[in-house]
Amino acid sequence: MGIINVDVSKLVEKAREATERRNYDYAVDLYLQACRMDMDNVSARRELRAVENRMAKEKGSSFFGKFKSGTQAVHVNAMFIAKKWESTIEKAEEALKTDPGNVSVLMILGKALKEAGYRKGAISTFEDIKTMGAGGNNKTLTEALRELAYLYEAENRIKEAQEAWNNVAKVSPADIDAGRKMRDLAAKSMHTTIETAALSGVRGGAARSTQTTEQKAAAAKMDREKGDIKTPEDLRLSIEDKRQDIAQHPDNPENYSMLGDLYKQGSNYAEAKKAYEQASQKNATNPKYIFKVHDLEIWRMSNLLKALQQKFQTGDKTVAPQYEKDRVALMDFKLNSFLEREKQYSTDSKIKFELANIYFDLAHGKGDKTLYDQAIMRFQKTFQDPKFRSTSGLRMGESFAAKGQYDLALKRFDETLASIPTELKNLDWKNLTYAKADTLDKAGRREDAKNAFLQIYEVDVAFKDVGKRVDELGAPA
Repeated sequence: MGIINVDVSKLVEKAREATERRNYDYAVDLYLQACRMDMDNVSARRELRAVENRMAKEKGSSFFGKFKSGTQAVHVNAMFIAKKWESTIEKAEEALKTDPGNVSVLMILGKALKEAGYRKGAISTFEDIKTMGAGGNNKTLTEALRELAYLYEAENRIKEAQEAWNNVAKVSPADIDAGRKMRDLAAKSMHTTIETAALSGVRGGAARSTQTTEQKAAAAKMDREKGDIKTPEDLRLSIEDKRQDIAQHPDNPENYSMLGDLYKQGSNYAEAKKAYEQASQKNATNPKYIFKVHDLEIWRMSNLLKALQQKFQTGDKTVAPQYEKDRVALMDFKLNSFLEREKQYSTDSKIKFELANIYFDLAHGKGDKTLYDQAIMRFQKTFQDPKFRSTSGLRMGESFAAKGQYDLALKRFDETLASIPTELKNLDWKNLTYAKADTLDKAGRREDAKNAFLQIYEVDVAFKDVGKRVDELGAPA
């Protein structure tokens, strides 16, 4: 699904105004809301930390505050060990409200943001630790600098990654990775320089002569590691690269996992499954590798289903029974997989949202209204997350309507529509308004239904069958 950024500029502006009025508690709450809605908003996160530090400086630290922060830090660490990234982030921010200089909590916050996929938020947090000198703790400073170096490289900020590794070497001269990574990044930087020169009009040998054979090989490998795989030969070489990495680091499960990704990219199901299972064997306590196997199976079953669908569409009606059988099998497999994921990551909104949709589709496909309750229960949770609010509200309302609970459905549609700016008549608004109109029609409120359909008709006459619905409701009952 990916990460969705939300416009939090109004929240940030209110937070700044509250800070100017010295209403720090309110400002912190507003900044926290902004950070929850847009985890990668570096400005909001930096300003949040500045207000927290100002509060700590003006109020002074207390024994109770330090004790409370220490207790919270224990919970933060427990959430991190359990790999509940969203809960870790929330608990860490709560602890930092009373002790913004707690380096241990900042480290865990940065790592949780990274694991959850919020790279910019993680970078800003590790940069804060760097600025603080990690409170004088060289071991923690080295760890933060290493995290920064890898994140900078992932963001293709090569010069900053080089500088971070250089700082690692200064703080911790015995670090075995610093020298190697600086050489790798130098090769990558050289490769970028060559490409820039070529684009500027320097061609052929004039550009390439500045590269050694070793540098060319390293640069080509860097390209492949960035996912720049365009041909079967690129894919073959990438697989060889990863097998070399495995030979050098045979106990690193992530190497096997990335090898599985490459085989999957090449549609080699058997080798991908083998690689993912090896990753799981190397780290049996981390369920993400088992779920990689599950995702691979879902991918395989989905491809088979698409093939049957194409046959049906080209006129082979004999595949219909097999298609329906495979479709139900896929839904059942996804259900069992995501139920297990929900157990492992109980606070992960993305997993809960996916599971809710699975229950919704199963309820519709099987005609089993009891399954809507399972969908509703999870949509009620994900409705609180701005990333999933519109769809959660729509599906929740549709679930209530399917159960004949029209008043509850309409209430949910109205509540969700209220969260969309009145001037924004986007696809979410149209889907919600259509579902509301349809529910009003089913409830026998024909005039209200017609008025709701007309709202869509005024802005998009081609949306679904809205023109037909308006005509039907305009006729005598």
